[in-house]
Amino acid sequence: MRCAHVAQQIVGAQPRSIKCPVMALAGGALNSNVRPLFTSNWARKLGELVMNQKIVLAVIAIIPATLTALAGYSQGQKSSDSNKSLAELDSKKISLQASQNPNFKQLVYPNYGIMLNVPANWTAEDSPARLAGGEFNLVSRYEETKGSIGMNFRLRPVQPNYINDLPAQVENQRVTLEKNFGAVKVEDTTISGVQGKLFTYESATGKRKMLIKMYWVRVVPDVQLQILCAQYLDAADFNEFWMQATQAISSIVIAIDSWQARYKKDKGI
Repeated sequence: MRCAHVAQQIVGAQPRSIKCPVMALAGGALNSNVRPLFTSNWARKLGELVMNQKIVLAVIAIIPATLTALAGYSQGQKSSDSNKSLAELDSKKISLQASQNPNFKQLVYPNYGIMLNVPANWTAEDSPARLAGGEFNLVSRYEETKGSIGMNFRLRPVQPNYINDLPAQVENQRVTLEKNFGAVKVEDTTISGVQGKLFTYESATGKRKMLIKMYWVRVVPDVQLQILCAQYLDAADFNEFWMQATQAISSIVIAIDSWQARYKKDKGI
């Protein structure tokens, strides 16, 4: 504002006593009968410079406000999607008659569009999922070797060439697992009323072997929910773990309608 005021004074002045701008700035003698040299051009350019500065400052002031508004809008959209997922999960929980075992706790992940029940003493390593939708682990127990026994949940992209060819994707996964781990059993499965696949195989980890069960469920054409469960074959709690893991899988509720709505919005359908 001060720059603008000074510019207005310079542009609006009628300096009859200035011999030239240089002398005036240097404190030279003044002559009221001599018209200043280049004064009008110099004043006009200075005024234009000040005006340009005002425009730049105005733009700089607008940009943060615009970014803040866009961030707020984006956050609002995410909150709206989460609320829709929560509402659908609650509704489907009732329609599916999902029971709450007193020895289990309920976990809800709006970004994933799922809820499930797991044993109350299991540990949820789920900050990425709660904050942004990253993968999460549900740990039954930790090994002395610092490893963990439990379940891993991930949302994975589907390769474009497999979006309309699930059998080819399943066959490719089966062949890949067989090359790395040996025999693989592939079965149809259903989670929360959504058709999926279950891969069962064994994996050597040092001197011990693990039984691994990997579930695939496509929530939308190009996104699939992958659930990986693993336990050592020689573990004392082998049977207990698989019973609890099976209960957790059967308790899963997927907000499939919300997933479809988000997919259509993202694709502009």
